Amino acid sequence: MPSLVLVLRQAIPDLRGRPEGPRPPEIVQRFLWLLNLNAEEARATALRLRR
Repeated sequence: MPSLVLVLRQAIPDLRGRPEGPRPPEIVQRFLWLLNLNAEEARATALRLRR
């Protein structure tokens, strides 16, 4: 069973490649909604997951 982080790492490039798709911080906020991340925290998390 894949972990949430692996699924999130796959979702970011898949979704951001679409013209109407959400930006990476928005993807992080959707996947990790239970953490209630603010925009800056979501952006930092998205940047860390790019590696």
